[in-house]
Amino acid sequence: MDYGLAKDDELIDVIYGAMLGETTWQDFLERLSDNTPYGRTVMFSHNMNQADDYLAMAARFEAGQLESYAAHYIDQNPWSDSCAVRKVGLGVISDEIVPVEEMVGTEFYEDWMVPNDVAASVGVTIDKSGTCPLIISTVTSRDDPDANKVFSDQMSRIAPHLNRAARFYRQGAGKWAGFALGASLFDAVNIGVVILGEDGRVKTISATGQQMAGRGIRINPLGQLELRDESAHAVLKAMLKRVYDGPKSYNLFSGDLKLTLLRVEKDRVSLYFEGPTVVILMERHGRGHDLADLERFAEVFSLTAAEQRALSGIVAGQSILEIAEAASVSRETIRSQLKRLYAKTGVSGQADLVRLVHDPIYRQG
Repeated sequence: MDYGLAKDDELIDVIYGAMLGETTWQDFLERLSDNTPYGRTVMFSHNMNQADDYLAMAARFEAGQLESYAAHYIDQNPWSDSCAVRKVGLGVISDEIVPVEEMVGTEFYEDWMVPNDVAASVGVTIDKSGTCPLIISTVTSRDDPDANKVFSDQMSRIAPHLNRAARFYRQGAGKWAGFALGASLFDAVNIGVVILGEDGRVKTISATGQQMAGRGIRINPLGQLELRDESAHAVLKAMLKRVYDGPKSYNLFSGDLKLTLLRVEKDRVSLYFEGPTVVILMERHGRGHDLADLERFAEVFSLTAAEQRALSGIVAGQSILEIAEAASVSRETIRSQLKRLYAKTGVSGQADLVRLVHDPIYRQG
């Protein structure tokens, strides 16, 4: 086979064809693989803070090659550390990251590269979204740095078009074309809607959602949504991982809000370029609680005045620190009161406690 480079225009045509659905990204990866001897190409997203959050689309790899890499050798790869700092759009060859003489003798080189006939790699970082850079890399059996550099230069030339594709998927026109109508309908029944992207960043929030912000949720200065209840926030973080196989919807309570978390189903390509999306529906649970409601609950479970004060703060969506500051006591004191609350009511956390408070059996009238 002639391993001369495909023309730039041909590859660029495939990129835009894949964006428009006229061809596939798999076809693009196959064409890149043809540029070099025993070429095998992977487009992957790797969360630099979570090794197990790794998503890949590959061409030409044989059975087991990528599986063994993702299962073990990803943590041994000396090239990986450069992913987080590599300049977007600059094609590089592996020799420029770690010289081959430094690779020899490493576990990655001896146990993965050599058995799989990998002499070098040529790659480019397409986009950086939070802690998940999107990268295309072609491994080759060719150990000629000059020939591989010609390939990496082509990667640099087509990278702007790949970056445009990433932005098209992430922010493309009409991505949430129906959201304005849907949000207005939810607003009409007093339900807030928030759409979150990767890292919990708020893409869109409805008018009612803005009004509810602060009740069990907060939006930090970086535009990321945080749930005050730690267990609830842990669920949200899991749903925002690119690799996620849990429930697609989840109901929980935070403060006096009932939250419904919905993981948006996406095709694999959209997940690569755009990252995960979670929709949160927020609604006040029941009629809200007045003092008589909580007094009734406190009477049933024989709560002390201090325990009832801690309970009132949790139901109002306050953090432990906020409750402590309002009562002029330490956080440890509030934590101790909550532990006694959990023991008396038989629950294991704040979300379960709020859920129990909302049980109609404990409400008057």
